[in-house]
Amino acid sequence: MRTFKKVSLAAAGLLALTGAALAKNAPANPDMLIWVDDAKKVFDAKGAIFVSGDSDKKFKEGHIPGSAHAFGHDLHLLKDIKECKGLPMCIPRAEKFIGSLGIDNNTKVIAYDDGRGPNASAVWYFLWLYGIDGLNGQNRMLDGGFVTWQKKGYPVETGEGSKPAPKTFKAKVNWDILATKDEVLKAVEDIKKNGKDSKYFILDARRFQEYVGKTLLEALYEPGKHEQVKRGGHIPGAVFFEWKKVAGNPNGKPGKHIFKSVKKLKKVFYKKLKKKGFNPDTDTLITYCHVGTGRGSFIFAAAKYIGIPKAKVYIGSWDEWGNDPSLPVAK
Repeated sequence: MRTFKKVSLAAAGLLALTGAALAKNAPANPDMLIWVDDAKKVFDAKGAIFVSGDSDKKFKEGHIPGSAHAFGHDLHLLKDIKECKGLPMCIPRAEKFIGSLGIDNNTKVIAYDDGRGPNASAVWYFLWLYGIDGLNGQNRMLDGGFVTWQKKGYPVETGEGSKPAPKTFKAKVNWDILATKDEVLKAVEDIKKNGKDSKYFILDARRFQEYVGKTLLEALYEPGKHEQVKRGGHIPGAVFFEWKKVAGNPNGKPGKHIFKSVKKLKKVFYKKLKKKGFNPDTDTLITYCHVGTGRGSFIFAAAKYIGIPKAKVYIGSWDEWGNDPSLPVAK
């Protein structure tokens, strides 16, 4: 009996350690994602609206049948950002647009892209910003992406497809996840003054050529009107952090997860970035790219996935900052 008790106690201890390890490596917000096989069950039950965040070309080449379409890069209108307190679309326009996707305030949504993640995160973040919660399972990203869906032989539609019927949506803006130009400028000044002791930390999710000002991209000023950004460089104090650093599938291959493992993500945010001055428990993390909805929202999503409490996306991003000659630029 004594031997049995010792073994039992040892086994119990091992189970406790295993449970602790599993908890440590589990995502803080698992309901942000839904794996392809589970999403297929939702699809069969007509339990959610699927929204593709990929380009028009990719959408027409193939998408989940009945999907709505909202290209992530175009969920940013510079004119609206300037006129409506940093929002990517003024509220009336956003309400009409979200409603046109077949979404009302009670609709469940699964946002997806080709498997790489940024365009899915753009849709997910955009909807969360206007009131479709991104953490409680109402608004999720398709883990594995369309490339895995297609590889498994699940239904695929081409061309424009059969889109959802429009609904009425009323926005309830979640200002806590949005950084405005004024807040970013405040962060820049705080970082300049306090260095690693600053309560702000800014991550630039773009490619290095964009970060150093050698590549200038364009974006929508208003529907149908694209403009190239006038200045190159980056926000002073921003740390170069290409979106691929947190991506589990940067090349869009079937069968892979959107994000790196929780263990690897924690190593990035809690160790590597901490050495650069980021305190993940107390600092406000601000991410940006060229338009915010895409690479910037993807890093934001990775941070929320592992439970970073204070994270925001600067939706104006380089398109707003680089076009405003009054704002400081670093190269």
